[in-house]
This record gives sequence, C-alpha cells and structure tokens, in this order.
Amino acid sequence: MQFRVKDDGSAVHVSLEGQLNFAANEDFQSLLTQLNGIKNRKVTFEMSGLSHIDSVGLGLLYIAREDLAESGSSISLVNPRDNVFRMLELTEAHKTFEIKR
Repeated sequence: MQFRVKDDGSAVHVSLEGQLNFAANEDFQSLLTQLNGIKNRKVTFEMSGLSHIDSVGLGLLYIAREDLAESGSSISLVNPRDNVFRMLELTEAHKTFEIKR
C-alpha cells in the first residue's frame, strides 16, 4: 500500500493506493504516525486507488478512526471501488464511518 497526505490547513486528504491488508500494516502505521497530532479536523481517506481491502485492512481503518477521534478529528471514506465498497457494506462499516461514493 502507498499513501499520500495533503494538509490544506483546514482538512487533511489521504490518498490510499494498492491493497489494504496484513502486508500493509507497517505502511499504515507510518501513516498513523504522520497523522498524529492532527486536532479537530476532518480527515478524508480517498479510496479510489485502493484495489483490495480485507478484515485486517478494515481493522486498520478502525484504529485510525479511534486515534483521530481522540484528538477531536473525524474520518470519512470516499470513492471506494465497487469491491472495496462491497466489503465495507458487508461489514456494516457505514454504521461507523461516513462513506461517500
């Protein structure tokens, strides 16, 4: 998994590419370290470049949500591909995350 972070001062935009799974754990931890310290802002995860997500990847998103919530920030998931959206739908992630298609 690769990621890019763009901070415009009022919101943070994170672009995810590749696969969000067990193999992405180390990269995702680097992302969380980079997001550490963001307070009271909206963080958008652009998921159109994400080709696959599994249960570990979902767990990583939940960890990100918890970490960001502790500092008053919120998270939204935008533009997931059909297969990624299906996984989010099957796991009822919409009850926890704001998801925009």
